[in-house]
Amino acid sequence: MSIYRVHLLPAHHGDCILLEYGLATRPHRVLIDGGTPGTWKHLEPVLQRIPKQERRFDLLVVSHVDADHIGGVLGLFDEGIEGLSFDDIWFNGYRHLKSAEEFGPVQGERLTTHLWQQPSWNKAFGGGAVVVPETGALPVVRLPGGMQLTLLSPTRRELLDLLPKWEQACAKAGLDPQQAPPEEPPAGLELMGSIDVVALAKEKFSEDGSEANGSSIAFVAEFEGRQVLFGADAHPNVLERSILRLPGGRARVDAFKLPHHGSKKNLSPGLLGAVDTSRYLFSTNGSQFRHPDRQTVARILSRQQPCALWFNYRSEYTQAWDENGLREEWQYTPVFPKDGAHGVVLELG
Repeated sequence: MSIYRVHLLPAHHGDCILLEYGLATRPHRVLIDGGTPGTWKHLEPVLQRIPKQERRFDLLVVSHVDADHIGGVLGLFDEGIEGLSFDDIWFNGYRHLKSAEEFGPVQGERLTTHLWQQPSWNKAFGGGAVVVPETGALPVVRLPGGMQLTLLSPTRRELLDLLPKWEQACAKAGLDPQQAPPEEPPAGLELMGSIDVVALAKEKFSEDGSEANGSSIAFVAEFEGRQVLFGADAHPNVLERSILRLPGGRARVDAFKLPHHGSKKNLSPGLLGAVDTSRYLFSTNGSQFRHPDRQTVARILSRQQPCALWFNYRSEYTQAWDENGLREEWQYTPVFPKDGAHGVVLELG
């Protein structure tokens, strides 16, 4: 019996996603990001529960250098897990930016010191940048376990845009790269009383301009006909342009992990319209910037298609969608972690 299992681990306001696929008795595995530095306390026991002889992963993806994605990854190397190894590691470091939000670039340099001598660094790309070419076919990588990854982001332009920011961050002195300074949420994010889906969905879209987010490694992961789009924090225009290069110009997937934790700046009407799915996955506890934005969820519901909203935390920013009247009017099902569970697990097998 084969499985395709997506674990949305509790990663605070970040991403930490474990994929398991193949035979249920001995699955293959991919790890996508490690969340914030504090996520390690959740990730470590998950890895420790895997039998030592099965701790060889097909792939580790560090989507980009924001601290809520790379912070927990450092624990894999700083702390170490006995027997843990990766056949390939996708991560665009400074040397890839040169050829091509928080203090992630400094953490990126720390990760680089671990990877510098490893032949498995971006092995599928010949050691070069994990990047989508401007023209031609999208890069497709087949993993030993039978999973196929179709790369959607970033392009070389996004990597080059990040380069000066990386250099500036690494030039600063006296920073602890494990601890980013607290940020105040932007103005206008106060919780509203009632939810007006129609009004929220009609709000004008404004695109994310973060260079770090734009450099995100995003892809469609397919196993035995089942597909999931992992959006990292990618810019919606980049994802949409790549999706147009897929067969039929659409992404027909079993689930869509929303980019940038459901930020209203990362789900454009164009991107939403290019993805056919009935499952939308959100990874955030809302502790930074109070994600997911209500505008994002409203845009999804305004399609008036039955769907499921998967949240890896029940927080004050997600539980508002667990309301009978809204569920009945907009025909959706909210999914939250079960009592005592850490995160949520989507079974596609």
